[in-house]
Amino acid sequence: MSHHPRIAAWFTLTVVAISVVFAFAWGWVNDREKIEPELGVTFSWVYARDLGFEPEEMYSAILDELGVKKVRLPIYWSEVETNKGVYQWEIPDRLIKTSEDREVELTLVIGMKVPRWPECYIPDWARSLDDNDLQKAVLGFIEETVKRYQDSTSVIRWQVENEPFFPYGECPTITTAQFQGRVDLVRDLDDRPIQVTVSGEIQPWLLSAKSADVLGISMYRETWNDLFGYFIYPLTPSFYYFRANMMRDSVDRVIVSELQAEPWFPEPRESRAPKDWYNYFTAEMLEKNVEFVKEAGLSEAYLWGAEWWYALKQEGDSRLWDKAGEVF
Repeated sequence: MSHHPRIAAWFTLTVVAISVVFAFAWGWVNDREKIEPELGVTFSWVYARDLGFEPEEMYSAILDELGVKKVRLPIYWSEVETNKGVYQWEIPDRLIKTSEDREVELTLVIGMKVPRWPECYIPDWARSLDDNDLQKAVLGFIEETVKRYQDSTSVIRWQVENEPFFPYGECPTITTAQFQGRVDLVRDLDDRPIQVTVSGEIQPWLLSAKSADVLGISMYRETWNDLFGYFIYPLTPSFYYFRANMMRDSVDRVIVSELQAEPWFPEPRESRAPKDWYNYFTAEMLEKNVEFVKEAGLSEAYLWGAEWWYALKQEGDSRLWDKAGEVF
């Protein structure tokens, strides 16, 4: 019984201290200025083909009609090195040349895990390799990619892997040492900044930030899972702003590498006509997500879904395409 007053005092002091910290943080977060982020898109030529379109035609339309000047472009290992040591660079070559002609700034995503499901694009010949041999094979592909494109006037940074420590996709696990080996190789080959990405909502940031010059975070407002169905993350712009500022000593800057701008598909996309998916992600939702980034105070944001806007437009529904044209 004699300890209770002491416990109550410590509890009161703790509550007061936490309240002071949160009051200070709240004031600091809400004193920030709203900024106009530089906007770009992620462009997946594999997704463009899956939607039934010619990648270069779609890519040119995104650049020319929407006025996009910043692109995150994945290089797909399974598509480029289908046979060991034999490289098919034709599609990325043409996309990068198109970018150079239009003075578009590129972040090239290189490695084993790059954007779009199933996330890991490992050639068939490499799937049976043990850990050590797979690491050697990935390093070989990264080296070939960097050497091929390091003279491009469009490439402003390299992204090594995509959310490497986030357990999403059909991927083998990667150790910190394996990932760092890939980052170190790129640093040895070229002096451009290196971007590393994380889930902005449900993953620690610091581990990935230690290897990065630029930390890219995902920003998803509405997702779907088996338990809840569709749900909106209960996170505010202040959440992202506060976490980004906590990274100031670790990276040069934090950007949004993946801003939701298409539906989260809870079932195969092909199970419905494209126009039937529109109400799951509307033009108004796109506009609100861009506004959310402004309030979070982050300097760059790459919208996720440009291929989808194009597909809808070809089906006769240009609402998302037109809204994207407005925000760009």
